[in-house]
This record gives sequence, C-alpha cells and structure tokens, in this order.
Amino acid sequence: MRTRTVCLALCAGLILSACSGGTETASSQSSTLSEVVSVASNQRKAKRNPPVLPTLTRPLLDGLTVASLEVVAAKREQTAYLIPEAYRDGNVTVWRTGGNSQLVLRDGVLIGTKGLGNDLASADASPALAAVRSRGSSSGQRVMYIRNDVNGVDRMSLSCEVRNMGAETLEIVERSFPTVHLREDCSNETGQITNHYWVDRRDSTVWKSRQWGGPKVGYLDMRLLKK
Repeated sequence: MRTRTVCLALCAGLILSACSGGTETASSQSSTLSEVVSVASNQRKAKRNPPVLPTLTRPLLDGLTVASLEVVAAKREQTAYLIPEAYRDGNVTVWRTGGNSQLVLRDGVLIGTKGLGNDLASADASPALAAVRSRGSSSGQRVMYIRNDVNGVDRMSLSCEVRNMGAETLEIVERSFPTVHLREDCSNETGQITNHYWVDRRDSTVWKSRQWGGPKVGYLDMRLLKK
C-alpha cells in the first residue's frame, strides 16, 4: 500500500510525452496510471494551492516497484515524476503521468514529446545514440520533426558532434554512479543547441541528461531515479 501511495505522489506533477513507431507492450503500471488521472484532475482544480512534491530519499526510491524518471522543464520551471507506460522495439520507453501526456526515450535519448504544445513529433538522433551506446565520440546529422500551429510538421536538420568530456562520478539521491559525460553540440543556419548525457560506464544507462525538445518545449533536465 505504501508503494502505491508513493507512486501516486511521484506521478502527480507535470506531464510529458512522445511518439515512435514499433510494437508496443503495455506495462503493468496501466492500472496505477488510471488512478493517477483522478489525482491529476484534483490537482488542476487546486492550481492556487498545488500539492507539494515529495522529498526524494533513497529509502523512498528503493521502495518503488517501478522505474521512475524525474523531468524538469527548464523553460517552465516545472518538475514531473514519470513511470513507464509501455516499451517499444526493446529499447524505446514511453514515460507518462496521468494527464495523457508522454515522453519517449530511445536508449535514454529524447525522440519525441506530446501534450506540451508544438511538440517534437519524432527525431532521428543517430549521433547521440551512437555515442551513448559506445560511450564515445560521434558526429552526423540530427533530424527533428516539430509540430507547428497549423496542424503540420516542420523538419529541422542540424549538424552534430558528440564529444567525450571524460569520466565523472554522478550522485543521484544518495547513490553514486560511474559515468562518462557526453556533450552534443548541434547547429544549423538558424542557431545552435547543446545536449548533455551522463552515461553509465558499465552498461550505457543514461542516468542524467539535458536535452532540447524544440523551440517551444526548450530544454528538459532528466534524472533516472529508479531503473
């Protein structure tokens, strides 16, 4: 019962999402998410007095029976705690909360958002994926498809270079992880963006990242709280 209460508390914040092709398998948390809908609804009715987000502790996270992802939308100064709803093609995870918005990551790399406005419909993030999987450097084209205000999708192509910035010990809520810090610099004729990934040196898990979701979404700061 305590675990269910903790999950509901963690999932009652912001809401994020994305789209990607492939075979989808619903996770065992679908029932939990349906209950979160009512929690989120109550939260929207109490915007003037929103619930306080839980204080993260290692015992709290260790007590969870599902994975948990913390996401901070830097542009909006909002924080969300998400759990996986489904898995696609083995390495794509659909994360969501109860407000029917989602975030989709492929091997920890952002490939889409939904429910945030002018969402990232999909992305070919080959340079970042190659770097994360090898924990090394990479370069190439990143292509992003961003929804516009007239029910269409705009294509954005950027030239990217991913560099290994060296080994770092990362701490997430009282637990340390041996990681490699990867920096992805991308640019085109209109400007540039920079993404960061802290990747476990043992198995390529992305424990922490800062990734750009498009002009309106902005940067999303993510921490994998429970794998």
